[in-house]
Amino acid sequence: MGRRAEAPDPTPDSAQAVYDDQFAKTIAWLFRVQALLTALAGLAFAMIGGLAWSMAALVGGAIGVFLTGVTALRIGLALGGEPKQMVRAFYRAMALKFVLAVILFVIVAYWFAGYFIPVVSGYAATAVAYWLAMQKMTHLPDSTTGKEKRDSV
Repeated sequence: MGRRAEAPDPTPDSAQAVYDDQFAKTIAWLFRVQALLTALAGLAFAMIGGLAWSMAALVGGAIGVFLTGVTALRIGLALGGEPKQMVRAFYRAMALKFVLAVILFVIVAYWFAGYFIPVVSGYAATAVAYWLAMQKMTHLPDSTTGKEKRDSV
């Protein structure tokens, strides 16, 4: 009879799986909220200034959603790594986001030269989603935020 292999300690992997799962759920939620806020901005600008204003707001929101996707992908690839690698990945993702934002806004400024306020408003609508996500994160259970449970005395 062969020796039974001992099961590895599930705690580190299962804890990482919880964090990875929560990251994925948060990003999916962020995409949905950004898309909704972008659509609302497009609708509002359609009522204010017509189709051209609406399209400009939708393009601005699309920039925000795209930048969120790129950033989430870059950060998500570093999940579970060493803390130093994760921090490095975060800063690189933010630098890439900044560079891409500048490039995209320059391109969009050329296409929508007379409609830059709706473009920026559409983008700002996606930034509101980040604030809502931070508010949502403060209400997560302790097991997903890394806080230790404390018994009240």
